[in-house]
Amino acid sequence: MKTTVSKIRKKKFVGVKDDLKLSLNAMEVLKRRYLLKNELEEVIETPSQMFERVAKAIARVELSYGKSKEEVKEIERRFYLLMCNLEFLPNSPTLMNAGTELGQLAACFVLPVEDSIDRIFGAVKNMALIHKSGGGTGFSFSRLRPKEDVVKSTGGVASGPVSFMRVFDVATDVIKQGGKRRGANMGILNADHPDILEFIRAKERGEFANFNTSVAVTDEFMHAVERNKEYGLVNPRTKGEVRKIKAHEVFNEIVTYAWKTGDPGIVFMDEINRHNPIPAVGKIEATNPCLTADTWVMTAEGPRQIEELIGKKFVAIVNGEEWESSEDGFFETGVKPVYKLKTAEGFELRLTADHLVMKVERITRYKVETQWSNAGDLKPGDKIKMNRERFVASVEEVVPDGVEKVYDVKIPGINAFDANGFVVHNCGEQPLLPYDSCNLGSINVSKFVETGEGEIDWERLREVVWISVRFLDDVIDVNRYPLPEIEKMTNANRKIGLGIMGFAELLIKLGIAYDSKDALSVGEKLMQFITNEARQCSTELGLERGSFPNFELSVWNSKYKAMRNATVTTIAPTGTISIIAGCSSGIEPIFAVAFVRNVMGGMLEINKLFEEIAKERGFYSKELITEIAKCGSVQDIDGVPGDIKGIFVTALDISPEWHVQMQAAFQKYTDNAVSKTVNLPSDATWGDVKKVFLLAYKLNCKGITIYRYGSKEQVLSLDIPKLMLEEYVCADSEYTGECRICSV
Repeated sequence: MKTTVSKIRKKKFVGVKDDLKLSLNAMEVLKRRYLLKNELEEVIETPSQMFERVAKAIARVELSYGKSKEEVKEIERRFYLLMCNLEFLPNSPTLMNAGTELGQLAACFVLPVEDSIDRIFGAVKNMALIHKSGGGTGFSFSRLRPKEDVVKSTGGVASGPVSFMRVFDVATDVIKQGGKRRGANMGILNADHPDILEFIRAKERGEFANFNTSVAVTDEFMHAVERNKEYGLVNPRTKGEVRKIKAHEVFNEIVTYAWKTGDPGIVFMDEINRHNPIPAVGKIEATNPCLTADTWVMTAEGPRQIEELIGKKFVAIVNGEEWESSEDGFFETGVKPVYKLKTAEGFELRLTADHLVMKVERITRYKVETQWSNAGDLKPGDKIKMNRERFVASVEEVVPDGVEKVYDVKIPGINAFDANGFVVHNCGEQPLLPYDSCNLGSINVSKFVETGEGEIDWERLREVVWISVRFLDDVIDVNRYPLPEIEKMTNANRKIGLGIMGFAELLIKLGIAYDSKDALSVGEKLMQFITNEARQCSTELGLERGSFPNFELSVWNSKYKAMRNATVTTIAPTGTISIIAGCSSGIEPIFAVAFVRNVMGGMLEINKLFEEIAKERGFYSKELITEIAKCGSVQDIDGVPGDIKGIFVTALDISPEWHVQMQAAFQKYTDNAVSKTVNLPSDATWGDVKKVFLLAYKLNCKGITIYRYGSKEQVLSLDIPKLMLEEYVCADSEYTGECRICSV
């Protein structure tokens, strides 16, 4: 981001030393991507000034919550120290853009892709705006009609979701994110889409370089895989089944192409649903919950029947607020069995058994605590929330009532509406919420234990969790959103994603091998602590500032007095911020003791912790480093003690099962998804990949990604150029006359 020198404060932050300890690689990353530049592309701020800029911009919002200028200055100081100590770093857009004219601070966005040319290219335009502002984008292409399907408006045939993915990919190629980095996309397709096999094979010829892809699967699909059963492929336009296919054939294709190219991964839709804190705002449905055409819906123009709203955009009234429907209003979802829900007070509603109705869990003096429930699960005597303040009705019965055409609608931002006076949930086929965003930040957990001490500093970690949650919540208010729809959805849910990095170094300092039960125990305990503390902080912020607007529709409504954020934790891939922090990425094991990061011309990385321990124990030498650099691992290197080999296991040393078990350990106490790659050696087999996917499902992971070393162009490489290694070894030893770098 270019700016002028006059916009950068030149005085140092009061009371803080400008003595940041950053690696050469960290400095290179900062200069290339993060530090502000003038019109001549000259760097005009130091890392300390960058952290000062960010801290000042984020803390300023505290004034709007009643903090005095002195209190804001103290919060600013704490934010600054948090980053300067490299204990916590926000996601890249926040570091790049906070305090600048661009001001877009979130990392990831989800855009809906609807089934029309106008909406598809509208999504391409919105993607371009997001990439330009520094964010990444996720898409579900599952709503697009399949290849060769009819297009009534032209009399032609559709080209299918994979063809349209190519448009998104090419557009990404020509846009740089905020002038700093290339755009990145996640593409998802449901396993029951007729074009699923084409999607699975899409990256075979090296296409779609700007996409990671995943197949969204259900429990039903996985059960069919296990039992060698068929399942139906469904046209999303007609909602009708077009043919059946063996589930294990599709699953085997996923395994094959993941082995070949690293894509696709798998997203487990039902597991995501089971832990979704706001199903009313983003329930992912394997089938569409639906209502009959004679149902009355409350709109801004008064009550209207669904049959009047088919194909027409309208404004729904929910909890006294106005919410716009999608452009096409209600749409037909097929012919299905219908049930009649009757209440003792005389209210009735005809709907499918899987439609979500707001059930009352408890009524207190101050509020009505609710939770969503399938209509088919309701029992006589259950209390139902109606679309009026504090009014409830009692279920009398839910009985079969024929088979007929049924309909649904999308109400972005709340995903609920008034149906015959009941508060009901609308459909949401996409694995990610449309127009949602999440601002992320990661705690460098390696900072909370000293080498050899064997204990985590839980009190200091607690302090950092609390100030980090406040930081991320403030980011939501400071952020300048690329689209009004994103701003509305983000402010309605106020999702934050506090995660970790440096976990591998934490284990090394504790003397624990990554591939051990002790490591799993540490990971689970660590994430449970962080999530619990983050929720407590979010509760305090909710009491202080107010809960997120959709709080009443969330699962937190019956568990907490208040909650500022719908989600608080995410394990994200930390990429360049882990380079700045000088630690390993996310919860990954160290990739190698020595390797090349193929970014910005190539960056050699030698594990500093290994060097420190080797020097302390007396077995360090430049010859040792040169030997390790040939393979990245110390397991077969003479001269490295056995206990050191045990704790310095690399991603390729570890068996696949340990990767998956570690992901599952962290997922147990993480609100959102856990980003983790199961790195496999180049000689890993097709069967190894299959075992990983099946184990991930068994252990209740929300998704899984594998990468077999060398299967495609990669960021992390063990192929270290000789000149690069000589330069590194020379810089760490006295001149011997042997190095070409020294002789220049």
